[in-house]
Amino acid sequence: MNRHFKKYYFYFLARVFDVFKQFEKSISYYSKAIGYRTFFWDVQSRYAQAYQKGPKNSSLQIQGGIGDFLQHLPFVLKNKSIDYIVATHYSDAQTFFEDLAIKVKQYYFYSNHDENKVIREKLKNLNHSYTCPRSLFFDQPPFESHVNLNLDNQFTVGIHMGASKIEPHKALSAEFAQNLIKELIALNYKIILFGTREEIKALEIELNQSLIIPTSTKIIDSLSLVSHCDFFIGSDSAFKTMAAMLKIPTIVLYEDSVNPFRDRVFIKPYFDLKVMSVYKYKKLENDEIKKAIQYSLQICQSHFNAQNH
Repeated sequence: MNRHFKKYYFYFLARVFDVFKQFEKSISYYSKAIGYRTFFWDVQSRYAQAYQKGPKNSSLQIQGGIGDFLQHLPFVLKNKSIDYIVATHYSDAQTFFEDLAIKVKQYYFYSNHDENKVIREKLKNLNHSYTCPRSLFFDQPPFESHVNLNLDNQFTVGIHMGASKIEPHKALSAEFAQNLIKELIALNYKIILFGTREEIKALEIELNQSLIIPTSTKIIDSLSLVSHCDFFIGSDSAFKTMAAMLKIPTIVLYEDSVNPFRDRVFIKPYFDLKVMSVYKYKKLENDEIKKAIQYSLQICQSHFNAQNH
């Protein structure tokens, strides 16, 4: 049986066990179905419902980076008492969850893909432990923003060009970011520029009254400011996922490469729902930068015009 049929096979088995209120079994089969296709039909919502109705004798696994954390958050914030296991390359994950008053039973940290593979195999063999349910969207912003940005009702564009330490190749070029910011300032838009101090410093951008740079070193504080954006342009990172989950029109730019998990979990669902636009590049340099900026500005201005009519 190939992967395409397995997801349906496990999904319908889970539905049968739901009917007979055998939720422990339906949880297991929904989890298997999600293993073959993360988002299809209503599998995630039914999985979450089954878990809430079933016995709480199992743990839930959260694996990946901050973008993965965000998709798990809608469920986790409503179910804080569950035993959670986190496997991640994000070194400050403990602070992330503690700031949200979420207790994690066990952390596993990895710094490369080989270490990740070993941990995944270990977690796969745990009894009564399943992947945590995901959601595509937040019902409301999950983080409180304590900063008054003084946006004066100006159209606000969020930009993030950085990447995680485990996948630095996802970062957008400094030249692209510099030129994009200049163009947006010329259009009289407000800009919130997200990134680490090192990423921002490397851009060597002159201060401008239209440019806001968050100063907090806490990722949650920066993520909370995404809700202030009317539009978002970013690399394939957690910030573009945050924007998309808030249904903020988003452009993601990334290298044209084969990555089924990225596409099925973080790109295609939002693209299909017209929340996200995609620009793929071979190398973001020279003429490609001009094309990428032209593409971004065209869509950005279209949303600006729609918002003002």
